Amino acid sequence: MRKMLAALVVLLMLGAFGAGATKAAGAGTLVVTSYGGPWEQFLRKEILPGFESETGAKVELSVGLSRDWVAKIRAAGRNNPPFDVIIANTTWVSAIRKEGFFTKLTPEAVPNLKDVWPELRIKDDMGVISLVGPLGIAYRTDLITKVPKSWKDLWDPAYKGKLVIYSIANSANPMFTMLVSRIFKGNDRDIDFAISKIAELRPFRQTDFSGDMEILLTRGESEVGILDAPAASRLKSQGVPIQWVFPREGVFMFEQDTNVLAGSTNKELAFKFVNYFLSKPVQEKWSASFWWTPANKTVKIAGKLATEIPVHTQAQIRQIMRWDWDWVNAGAREQMIDKWNREIVGR
Repeated sequence: MRKMLAALVVLLMLGAFGAGATKAAGAGTLVVTSYGGPWEQFLRKEILPGFESETGAKVELSVGLSRDWVAKIRAAGRNNPPFDVIIANTTWVSAIRKEGFFTKLTPEAVPNLKDVWPELRIKDDMGVISLVGPLGIAYRTDLITKVPKSWKDLWDPAYKGKLVIYSIANSANPMFTMLVSRIFKGNDRDIDFAISKIAELRPFRQTDFSGDMEILLTRGESEVGILDAPAASRLKSQGVPIQWVFPREGVFMFEQDTNVLAGSTNKELAFKFVNYFLSKPVQEKWSASFWWTPANKTVKIAGKLATEIPVHTQAQIRQIMRWDWDWVNAGAREQMIDKWNREIVGR
């Protein structure tokens, strides 16, 4: 009898071990890109636990910057990607999308695609914009008396020496350059004109990073700047006397361009993660805590939150400027860098 009981215990233990092993093997580990700082902390604390609980999977974050992730993907090749899901800015990922590094998001694999604003779905669903940080004009309400209402107002002498803009190292700079060409010349591609026009704004401060932009405005070292709406709302919540303006001509954006790598060996789980990221509860968390414009159109933005997220209706989303990234990545970016370094940095 003792032998039979011992054998039964062993069988039960083996069965339990086998079941656990099967679940772990099926769940696997998913590698997802992430910015550092508050973004990473929020992902780890508020977003990832729900997904890991639902799937039994483990999410490993690769913390860094968009341009570095793209470089690593290219170096690894299509069949051996270092990540399963990349969430980054379109200015960086558009090139490798065209090179075939991403796979299509289908409605079957990502059901929440149906709830995404049409304007935020990438062509042929080869990726999706999951969150939007609209870029407009921010100013210090205690230091500025003449309120800017359009991008062209930045050339007003009232702001001379008080302005901070992004340097060529930041993804916002090519967009601002194209914006200047668009609003003054009627097209995006007159790089020489645009940078010469920006040079007229001197003297101005430059910054490579969004965090530094916020610091300069917070300290009052600059009084007017190009800032994303979520950052402006965060600074206001901290008591900084700052106001964000939706310029007449429209806004551009820091977008979270979300993609599944074609060479991922864990595509099913990767699709589940994208679907989870687009879900209403997750999108609500990003909106309520970080003031990002949600891609999921079923998220209700009302009351005080509507003032903190000034771009949330379809009409407003349609006023976000779009760019020809194929043209930018076919040599225009290098032209911008060269012209910027000669006309702005070199003088």
